[in-house]
Amino acid sequence: MTDRNHQQDLAAQIENYYQSGEFDKALEISARALESNPADLDVYGLRWKLIAKMFSEEDAKERIHSEIESLLKTHLETPEVLEAAYWGYRNFSHDAENIPNSLFHKMLQYPSTRGFQIALLGFAEQSEDVRQKWYYHERHIDTYATSDAPVLSWNLIAYEEMLWLAEENRSLASDDELNKLIDRFLKVHLSLCKETQRWFGWAYTEAVKWRLKLNVRMDKALEILRRAEARLEEEEEREWLVENNRGSVEEANREFSRLRGEIHLRQERWREAHDGLLANAPDFLESLWARLNENAANYFWMLGRSSEGMLEWHKARRYYADAHFAPTSHAEGRAGLERVYRQRERGETIDTFETFLKAAEAEYRIREYADREKIRQKLVMNRLNRKVPDFCLETLEGEEHTLSAMRGKVILLDVGASWCGPCNEAIPEVKIVHERFSDTDDAVVWGINDGETPQQVQKILEEHQPPWPMLLDPRQEVRKAYQIERIPFFILIDKAGDWQYSFESSNLIGGQPLIWLVEALLAD
Repeated sequence: MTDRNHQQDLAAQIENYYQSGEFDKALEISARALESNPADLDVYGLRWKLIAKMFSEEDAKERIHSEIESLLKTHLETPEVLEAAYWGYRNFSHDAENIPNSLFHKMLQYPSTRGFQIALLGFAEQSEDVRQKWYYHERHIDTYATSDAPVLSWNLIAYEEMLWLAEENRSLASDDELNKLIDRFLKVHLSLCKETQRWFGWAYTEAVKWRLKLNVRMDKALEILRRAEARLEEEEEREWLVENNRGSVEEANREFSRLRGEIHLRQERWREAHDGLLANAPDFLESLWARLNENAANYFWMLGRSSEGMLEWHKARRYYADAHFAPTSHAEGRAGLERVYRQRERGETIDTFETFLKAAEAEYRIREYADREKIRQKLVMNRLNRKVPDFCLETLEGEEHTLSAMRGKVILLDVGASWCGPCNEAIPEVKIVHERFSDTDDAVVWGINDGETPQQVQKILEEHQPPWPMLLDPRQEVRKAYQIERIPFFILIDKAGDWQYSFESSNLIGGQPLIWLVEALLAD
């Protein structure tokens, strides 16, 4: 067997044991990588991934960092070895800032390689100075143009970072420079879409959004939309959109129209902006999150601004109120209401602005309550009525929890993992749900950890302290049984033991809609 075949065989064995939850065996086999010469880099990578999963973050860091140092001392520092060391350091959250500068300097000794690109991105990420960040990203882009091994996605990251920096500090580039930067960003993004068979509309719309954010050349933004619409007429584009991006032609066209409405708003073409935005508004009643999030508040503000531009003050009042009194208030919503108040004051007797504001808020609360109720009704009426697979899982302390033993109670299962950012973001919201039903014995919350080791589960418990049982599922039995594709995933089971509701997102607001769903099942 050749060295390469031997390495592939080792990697396959490790992966098999890893997938079956036999982490100790996988780690034992991976130890052979430490003795290999030349370095068995693929197995090193798998080993470090395994260590990060099996041990506490402190212990895992100590082990991995020690093995990286040993690798660099005992093997020739080729670009491949340096890159393997880099990915070893990246096994931990926020560890990019702890990667030694010396590693990046070594990578810079090999121009036109992936490692060279990584080093430039690494220096940019570590730098606290905005202009230094700009310099390294700009240098990365220049390097990409002559690289023998370009990574389009990394180059796209460099462009995006420069655009974010420009939004934060407009002194970094003139409007003309930003115009050219967005053009180059679009060119690279289109190349990445072609390489990965993603629909080109993704690149086109992102370029338009950056022109809107930075207020650069609205005429070119309209031209980009025309190109996007023409591309969408092609069979290949529609195929990539529907099959690869799980989108629809109808919604893509609506997004183009919404963006055109925003452009018209910037151009103060008030009637075109208002009609375009209103006709192609997102479905705000699709979910509570769609109705109350920051994007919705911004959309209502745009409708208010275009209404004001048309001197339709009653409409402007309603939309500005929707923007201002939303949970995430639009920064300019109140100023819009002040302008409406001053305009009304000219033609009629009216109390103070504070009185006007209270009346506008009262009207908003009525609209919000009605919308919440429509969303709630739609959710609770859409039951699954499925039989559920039983399971028996243990906590860290070895306490068994069997689903079928909970018959007669409403069960909320929260399936997540420590590496999943949205899962962790949802925990405070689930705590609200848990607190809401803490006084009843008929509702129970269980956390299901998806495929991690006890050490990783301990990390969740220490960081977030969930007050409900956290059950270990190292072989991902629940994910397979319930056909879960993405986490966090919430499963609600009724008193009869039937699966009635699912929720596939971390987009919770005050514990809703989970509270609604539990209440509906308790009422049975």
